Amino acid sequence: MPRLLSTVVLAAGALAGLLGASSGTRAEPPSAETIVDAFEAVLGPIRTHRPSHAKGTCAGGHFTATPEGTRLSVAPVFNGQRVATVIRFGVGVGSPAGSDTGRTTRSLSVRFETPSGDTWDMANISAPVFGSPTPEALVQGLLARRPDPVTGQPNPQAVAAFVAANPATTLQARWLAATLPPASWAATPYWGVNAFRFQGADSEVRHVRWVFEPVAGTQRLTEEQTRTLPASFLADELRQRVARAPVEFDMVLQFAGPGDDVTNPTIAWPDDRPRAVVGRLAVTEVAPGPGGACDPISFLQLDMAPGVTYSDDPTLHARTGAYAVSLSRRLQ
Repeated sequence: MPRLLSTVVLAAGALAGLLGASSGTRAEPPSAETIVDAFEAVLGPIRTHRPSHAKGTCAGGHFTATPEGTRLSVAPVFNGQRVATVIRFGVGVGSPAGSDTGRTTRSLSVRFETPSGDTWDMANISAPVFGSPTPEALVQGLLARRPDPVTGQPNPQAVAAFVAANPATTLQARWLAATLPPASWAATPYWGVNAFRFQGADSEVRHVRWVFEPVAGTQRLTEEQTRTLPASFLADELRQRVARAPVEFDMVLQFAGPGDDVTNPTIAWPDDRPRAVVGRLAVTEVAPGPGGACDPISFLQLDMAPGVTYSDDPTLHARTGAYAVSLSRRLQ
């Protein structure tokens, strides 16, 4: 079963940059119901937790934009006032009982709640690329990994055929395989992976991606720790950190350059692209145990028009629909 869950996580990229509308002459993209059905084809009915990043801990804090953030976006979140946040840290597993030491993504989901009542949600992962370039590939990859009723494992020929036809779906898995897992939720970068459009105070619209960079620096487990640490250590480690001092992340924008693909989240932009620090997120409290303010939130509101709006990334637009379907099934 662990092998099966791992293939789901690597294929799905944790639903943290999910699906969307296609263009041109391509067939209609899969519906939100089809997307969630594909997860359930692999994992079985999901009624008590999220389809991916099922294991998580709620937290809270605040965000404050920098003057550069105010210049680059007219969205209320970037007006320079302190903005309250509801935060969820997650582990890229298909079950709340999954391990904290696996080579899967970790997640940072945030709901911003401005003093004027505006909300903005986002979900970020600890890998610089998503696990699928299109909604069609995501669904096809999940269906290729459906467990055989007899063996309980995916058909290796079906998985191999899918991977051969869709090599971009292996890029995130390769990065994770080559990178040791985070030693703390507080000590790893979290990428947005999808491109968005930011409208600045000068009315210019810029294609950007963002990353939340830990102020304390990046820390990773050793190979020995991945074998010896308990299956659940991240939540307590985070509580201990926050009890000493707030955990902080800088929100950093990366700007698209000429020729950069703004529609394919499996391709990272070059490191030499211009960057700007647009705000700081401070985590000031962590829920004492399971549950909390983040549990009923699906982190659906992905834009604050006109300051932050969708790009044409086809893995982005239907994300809200898939999240909503998943939430509705959990609430039945």
